[in-house]
Amino acid sequence: MRRYDFDELETNETVGLGSNVSGVHGAPTRPAPFVEELEGTDRLVGSIPRDQLSVEFQPIVNLLTGGTLAYEVFARCRSEGLVDPQELFARAMFEKSVGELGRTIREIATRNGTGSTLFFALHPAELRDRYLVRPDDPICFHDAPVFVQLSQASLSGLAAHTVQELSSRGEVGLVLDDLGAGPANLKQLVDLVPRAVKLDSELVAGIDKSQRKQAVVRALVSLCGDLGASLIAKGLDCEAELQAAVDCGVEFGQGFVLGEPSELRTCSVWQARK
Repeated sequence: MRRYDFDELETNETVGLGSNVSGVHGAPTRPAPFVEELEGTDRLVGSIPRDQLSVEFQPIVNLLTGGTLAYEVFARCRSEGLVDPQELFARAMFEKSVGELGRTIREIATRNGTGSTLFFALHPAELRDRYLVRPDDPICFHDAPVFVQLSQASLSGLAAHTVQELSSRGEVGLVLDDLGAGPANLKQLVDLVPRAVKLDSELVAGIDKSQRKQAVVRALVSLCGDLGASLIAKGLDCEAELQAAVDCGVEFGQGFVLGEPSELRTCSVWQARK
């Protein structure tokens, strides 16, 4: 696995949506030792058939250049009653198999995402199960940078300790999610030293129509810059919101206007305005 700070990532050239961009960083493709574990349809994660699990990728884009830096991974399941990811993880929580589910999703994502920088949004129970800190975890064999993403509101003391352990070893970059949502603790920005921070989508929604939201975002851009963390605006659903975020100084973005989650790794069609 290659290790990078977020702001050191190279962007690929902007291409049309629907294009497959395997090998975005020019990294050589190679089989990983855990790939064979996915073979066979009789294996289960709790009661969830592994062959019903899949992932989708959504681009994270440099708004200043239009280049795609990375992809957030979303878990998907085709089994009846588990199509909604919340139901999928609720089942895993009930069966105490969240750690194994997270590992399986990372297996699939790193197999299908060779050469691409990947963001994994983690369920707090995954950190308690400590699958992520094992030396045979799929992220240890990925051939591009890996970032783990956690909601500030869900960071318990144990989860924070696990994240700090991973980050201190240099194996992953930490991303704090939902900045600006509810009672998010700004002290975590100081203590956890994240590589990147994601703005809460509610703060981004309608930002083009709200001077107060724009003022808050400009202040957060300055704060994160002073702390050495890149700021990502997620939930950008229209060009007006996207342009307002750019005008506020936000460098990176994610949302439907830049690209929807897809089984293929697609690049954004956003053309940065010079």
